[in-house]
Amino acid sequence: MNHTAYIPPEEPAHEEERLEELYGLALLDSKAERRFDRYTQLIADLFDFPVVLISLVDRDRQWFKSRLGWDLAEVPRDISFCGHALNQSSVMVVPDALEDPRFAGNPLVTGDPYIRFYAGAVVHGPSGQPLGTLCVIDRQPRHFDERQCDQLRQLADLVESEIAHSYDLQALRASVEFTAYYDPLTRLPNRRLLMDRLHQLLALADVKSLQVTVLLFNIAGLRLINQNLGTEGGDELLRQLGQRLTKHCPTGGTVARLQADELVMIFPVREPKQREAVIRRIHLALGQSYTCRGRDHYLRVQVGASLFPDQGATAEQLIEQASAAIRADHQGQPSAVRYFSREHSEALAERIKIESCLQKALIRNELYLLYQPIISLQSGEMIGVEALLRWDCPEMGLISPDRFIPMAEETGLILPIGRWVRNEACRQLRKWRSDPDWDIPIAINVSPVELARPEFAPELLQKLNTEQLPAELLWIEITEFSLLDDNSRVRQNLETLKTRSIRVNIDDFGTGYSSLSYLGRLSVNSLKIDRSFIDGLPEDTGGATLTRTIISMANALGLGQVAEGVENRLQLEFLRLHHCQLGQGYLISRPVAADQIPALRGRALV
Repeated sequence: MNHTAYIPPEEPAHEEERLEELYGLALLDSKAERRFDRYTQLIADLFDFPVVLISLVDRDRQWFKSRLGWDLAEVPRDISFCGHALNQSSVMVVPDALEDPRFAGNPLVTGDPYIRFYAGAVVHGPSGQPLGTLCVIDRQPRHFDERQCDQLRQLADLVESEIAHSYDLQALRASVEFTAYYDPLTRLPNRRLLMDRLHQLLALADVKSLQVTVLLFNIAGLRLINQNLGTEGGDELLRQLGQRLTKHCPTGGTVARLQADELVMIFPVREPKQREAVIRRIHLALGQSYTCRGRDHYLRVQVGASLFPDQGATAEQLIEQASAAIRADHQGQPSAVRYFSREHSEALAERIKIESCLQKALIRNELYLLYQPIISLQSGEMIGVEALLRWDCPEMGLISPDRFIPMAEETGLILPIGRWVRNEACRQLRKWRSDPDWDIPIAINVSPVELARPEFAPELLQKLNTEQLPAELLWIEITEFSLLDDNSRVRQNLETLKTRSIRVNIDDFGTGYSSLSYLGRLSVNSLKIDRSFIDGLPEDTGGATLTRTIISMANALGLGQVAEGVENRLQLEFLRLHHCQLGQGYLISRPVAADQIPALRGRALV
């Protein structure tokens, strides 16, 4: 036996992962702890060993978390016995080190502390990585039987439990601290941390003569997104938005989640052009699609902004001004940044008042329907009517649907309002059908929120059945936004309606999310060409080209066409020339009360 040579231990498999766990536990170089020392004392008493150690094997050293009968705090890893034990699947026993070629020439054997016997059981971390050992040492050769090995292994398991307990407490403490300052879903700072950082940023800006920009991002229609994709899908899109904003946040800024559907970005700038450059990058980023469940989706994000010191001196004022900028103007383009001004305060007050009155409109019977004829452009005769919702508020007078419908969708009031419209349309159809030859259907507008409800089509069909109305006498009109996501509920509702011969028109076609893919995939019957294309006909070459293209495309797909907003003879002749099937507008008839519709039936209106 060569008593001048020894064999250094080999590295275990997955050494970097092992070290990562070891360092993450924060045990190396920590103070002595009674909970570990009691194990070394117990083992010394149980086995009658002079030296008992709890060791941790670092990259280049072996360090002792607990030591009994041992003066050294650490030794080099290449001469450590425990470095060898890490590679053992069971307790490593060295009965006589002088007789073992791995250790015969080891300085710990040939010199102080003159190790002759060693037994070590591996101590693992919470994820199973080997961290070190629980070992017993003697200066004399010894025998260590299988029962003693089992006992040492069981005691090592107890040491592992102590480490796991510390890890769990550390994780719990970190979780509590994280939850206090961060949003668990997006892992962005929460309102509490945002306000703290904004306070600090404003103090710095005051000293350094900086401007601070606050951008508030509101996800329009988050309720509809969650209905379409489920809460998990909505959460995934929200996380992606947070990641996208974080990527474009300037140095010194913060992105945080303010509440369910709102994120905030704050950042300092020295010059306005720096702020505008950031906003341009963000605007482009918001326009890109998001991927969820293997499909592309788009978010409509409204952005409100405020500036320090121009629009607020405190963190609270700046956040409120950015929020008010969104609430004051809902007609702006999605993703465009809007700033709150004094002129907006009047509009905001009016909006709040409309929302308040809308809550009572159904109860107080303030809603009613008008009906606008839809005609065959070739014969001029009425072949249907569109039911148009109107609201006569006692406090504010007539309020345009363009103003109150978006509010109803945001607040959820669109569901009872939509149900009222369907019931009223059915009531009117039943009244008109006192004439047994009545064949004029009513087209009703259906919100994306309603169409995403799985109960929509069954409830509508049940209503028609209860009222004993032919399904062919009710058309529904939906927006392109309803079809933006490939939603199984929307698809199922449309297919159910198709089986009962209920006609489905896509309203305002061409203004937003036109896609040949959904036109070929979903059960729709016709396209309503938006009035913005009709307005300039025939002089507006762009509008004329788009109108002809939509008519041709619809014909190719076997879909009908309805031109909206026909207001003069030139428009009418253009549409007739290009074989558009149906039309409606002031040239044909303004929206009228229900009792005027029968008189328009059976004759050419233009």
